[in-house]
Order: sequence, then C-alpha cells, then structure tokens
Amino acid sequence: MPVSVPGPVPAADADEIPQRLLTALVCAAVEPKLSGVLLFDLPDAHLATVADVLDRLLAGPTGTPVPRTTLTAATTDEHLWSRPRVSRGPNGIDFALDPGPLTEPVPGPSIVVVPDLARLSLPGKRAAVQLLGADAATVEHAGLRRRWRPGARWLAVCRTEDVERVSPHLLDRFPLRLTVPELCVQQGDAPLGPLPAAWAPALDRARSTAPRPPLHPAADLAPRVLELLDDQDGTGQRRPLALARTARALARLDGAERITTDHADAAARLIRLRGARRPSVEPLPEPDAVDTAQGIPHALPEPRPGTERPPSTGTPVLEPGPAEHIGSGPAAGSWPTTDTPYPEDTPGPPPQEAALRTPARRTTGPRAARGPVVGVRAARDLWDLSPVRTAMEAAKYRAVRDRSDRLVILPRDLRGYVRAPEPVRMLTLVLDHTCREDWDWHTALDPFLQWAYVTRAPVHVIEVGGRGAPNELRAESFTALSTRSPRITEALDRQPGRATPLAHGLNLAEQTLRRAFQHHRAGLVEALLVVVTDGRGNVPLAASQRGRAGRGAVGRTGIDDALAEAGRISGMDRTRLHSVVVDPGRQPYPELPQLLAEALDGSVVAGRPEHEAADRGR
Repeated sequence: MPVSVPGPVPAADADEIPQRLLTALVCAAVEPKLSGVLLFDLPDAHLATVADVLDRLLAGPTGTPVPRTTLTAATTDEHLWSRPRVSRGPNGIDFALDPGPLTEPVPGPSIVVVPDLARLSLPGKRAAVQLLGADAATVEHAGLRRRWRPGARWLAVCRTEDVERVSPHLLDRFPLRLTVPELCVQQGDAPLGPLPAAWAPALDRARSTAPRPPLHPAADLAPRVLELLDDQDGTGQRRPLALARTARALARLDGAERITTDHADAAARLIRLRGARRPSVEPLPEPDAVDTAQGIPHALPEPRPGTERPPSTGTPVLEPGPAEHIGSGPAAGSWPTTDTPYPEDTPGPPPQEAALRTPARRTTGPRAARGPVVGVRAARDLWDLSPVRTAMEAAKYRAVRDRSDRLVILPRDLRGYVRAPEPVRMLTLVLDHTCREDWDWHTALDPFLQWAYVTRAPVHVIEVGGRGAPNELRAESFTALSTRSPRITEALDRQPGRATPLAHGLNLAEQTLRRAFQHHRAGLVEALLVVVTDGRGNVPLAASQRGRAGRGAVGRTGIDDALAEAGRISGMDRTRLHSVVVDPGRQPYPELPQLLAEALDGSVVAGRPEHEAADRGR
C-alpha cells in the first residue's frame, strides 16, 4: 500500500510547510528514538507555537502540560543537572539536592527548547550530545547520583547561515531536520492544521506504558535506505538510522504491520531528502584530467624539460594547456538551495564579515574569576564563592551551633571554586607533509615550539597531506596542552601522502583562531600561526568539504582557495595574531609561499639553511 505524507514535496508551495512540520512532530511523539527535531530558519515568533503543538502531542487527552526547559547561551551546568532544596524538618533546616530538569525527575516525556543552537552554551551542547539518542544516562554531580532512560524531546532552531558555527557532531544528534523559513501558522487550537483521525491510535499507544508490538522491516528496506543516502558517504551511521526510524514512525501512523520501502520513500520526502541536490561545481570530465595511477587531480603541472621559466611577477605562472570548461555553479556570495536536511554538506562561500573584537582585560576592580571549575576548596577571600558547598558545609554543624531553624554560616565554612587557568597564548601549527621530501624541518620549527614551551601555550596542530589520514582530501587536527605531548612528535615524523588539502588546513586554522579569540572570557593575549608549506595545494576546499575528489582537472583552484582562506585569517586582530610562513624553498613555483604570506599579512622564514644563504646572495 503506497504511503502518503501530508504535504508532499513541491518546494515552492509554502502552504505545505505546516503539514510537513506537523508530520515531523507527530513522528517525534510516537517514536522515542526520534528525540531531536532541528528546524532551520524558523521565525522567532513561531517557536512558542511549535513547542505548544509538540506539548499537546506528548500530553495526551488529559491536557496536562509536560515539563519544559529552555537552553540558551547563559545556561550553565548548575541549571541542568541538580537543584538545591532547603526545607524545614523536625530537626531544623534540611539541605538536599534534587534532580535538575535534564535528569527528568517527573515520569513521562518532557520538552527541551533551544531557541538558537549556534549560540548555545558549552554545557548545553555537552548535554545535547550526551542525551540525544542515548539509551541510558547517568549523572554524578555534587553529591547527586541518578540513572534514567532519556525520554525528552529536543526542539532546536538554527539559521542556515550559522550552520558552519555548529559542530557536525552536534548536528548529527538531531535525526529530524526541516527547513521552514516561510512557516505560516493559523489561529485557534490547530495552528499547523488539523490532526488526521487515523493517527490517533498510534499517538494513544505511544502515550501508554504498555509495550507496543514490534514492527518488522521488509527485506528490501535497508538497501533502499542506503540507496536514498548514496550521496552521504563518510557521514557515519546516524543518518541511515534516522531515516529508518522515521520510516518506522510513519508505518505506525499508517497502521501497517511491516516497514516497507514506501515508508522509506515517504520519510525521504518528508525531510526533502530526494529533492536536496547539491549544485555541481566540478568541471566537466576530460579523459586526461585525472591521474589514474594516483587518483588525485593534478594541481600544478611540472615544467616540461627544456622549458624556461618566466620571471616571477607576484602571481604563479602555470604552464599553458588546453582550455578547460569551467561549468556552472552558484554565484559568488550566494548559498545554494537551503531546502535540504543537511546544509552542512553544501559547499558555499563562507561569511565575509570581520572577526568580533573581544573585550579588553580588566586591570582594576574586583578580581574576575576565569577558567573552568575543577574543584572546591576552603575560601581564601570573598570572591568566587561556591554557595551550595558553603551551605552544605555549614549544615553539617547546625545541630551543635544553633538548635533553632536558622542555618548559621561561619567564616571557616566558606568554600570557593578552584578553576583551571585559561591559556593566554596559543601556537597554531599547520604542517604540510607533502613539502618535506628530504628536508628535516625540526630545526626550522624548534624556535616556535620553544616559545610555546616557555609561555606554557597549548599547541593546535593541523596536518595536511599526511600518510594514513582517514580521508586524504581533508586535513586533520588535534590540540596538545604542552609541547611535550607525544602526539606532536608523531605529527612531526609522519610521512607525506599524495594529496595536499592546504585550503582545508587553513580553514581549520581560521576556525580554531576565531574560537580562541572569541570564546574565552577575556580572549587570548597573543596567538602565533606558523604555516609550513610550499604553497602548492591540489585539493579545492569544496572537494575537502565533500570528502571526495571531482572528476575534472582542478587547475589552480586549490591554490586560490588557500589564498582566500588566508585572507580571512588576515582580517583578525593583527595586534594579537602573528603569522609566519616557513618556506622549504622547493622548485618550481618558489613564489607561492610569499603569496601566501602576503595573504596572511605575515612574514616568510626560510626553512632550509642553504635556501636562506641563497636568498642573502641574491
């Protein structure tokens, strides 16, 4: 029996958006594993209305509202996991900790609303990653110990232009995603439209505590789900599971006994999966455009023997060759279609606004507490006190201090937070392994590592073109808290691979520096960016974001993308960010490191001693 989803797929009809959204909310209500609903570009005025609809779907015929929690940029751990309670007992004042809103102390489902996922605080993001899709959750926080099965439904909103600010690891936790930029709600009890009567039995079974009969999938369901997601390679197993669970929810609404491929197709139409076609930005394939032995498109052709190299004019001179078809793509400054459940996979131009300036450090006034809380100790002053632990310490002695109902707090009961120091300096190291050859770069990098060691600065290492990378078209990164970390030694000794995703490596460096400058309370005092490369990148940024190479020749697209990413880095605060390019002095195209340093607004350092001597001779 073919399955139909209210509000089929015509993207241009805005009247279908409320019906599709209502179907998604009902699927989340009947299927506990579809616990996360992410809405892109939802108007702010309609968030409360959508949350009320989900509330009524979960509440049942009694109409009792379910518990609701809102997470914002100001959410802290103390708001989520525990709540202090002071009560009057027969022996005086009793002090205890009750479970917080995310520990679901009230039986039954609840709702967690996130008005802006891109600006959610770090404790809120950490809670979403821990709870969404989890079979069991455990919390041990400040004397509270609790274990439960998460049943909350998360309703989050994110603007499409802010998707790149959200970690893909967090986005993957939301199985249901819809783009609703032109949502129109109605007045009355059915703002998203009437609820079909055929769905009432499935909703009633979902609200009851009785076990539901299992739905068995058809034999061809799994191949069909993988076929619908054939262009989502390298994204893990959460998307196939989300599509299969959505198909199961639609089968329950349909009253079916098995989950068929028709349900999978209906689930794909619901989230507009089949209509989400990314525009092709690769050139048309040419027979001689790809190195069949290596499988990596050529970036810069080597000069032919006997060909004299033209003098440098500040721009890399490429060898003449046959004209290439550029192909069609999105206009500069415009994003491709956003009507897709996975906009993070859509390559497009990044935002061009300048970095936000962090507030200046305070030099006078009360001492400001900075850094994450790592413990509690006896207070040494009256700044940054821990009120909960102070009250708990005083409650131990209330029976011997005062037999009345008062809680007496003495100076020796005061407890203060112990905070880990926040780094004020950072070294970001971009290592292009493909530029090493027989060059020992330890000597060239030793001064920068020595600076990080003396200043106790963490080191963020970005590896480009290393052998053994999970995806050779993408750069890899990690953060070491000290230069003595063995991971830095392993990175410096890694052998080169085949591809050079330099643009992606610089993109990771730009994201790291922005987070370091903006997310600390007072910002970094100084950051040093060191890029060790010959400037020759043969992987465009779009190919790195997709995770697979195109079929046509890339020309110098990888180099242009790297220079563009370097230009974005140069827009940061130049008083605190210093950029250095270590030039290995490779031939041909020795001017590429200089072009990269100019784009970074930095300087060039000769990597090889013989190269430096040759520069002095010239």
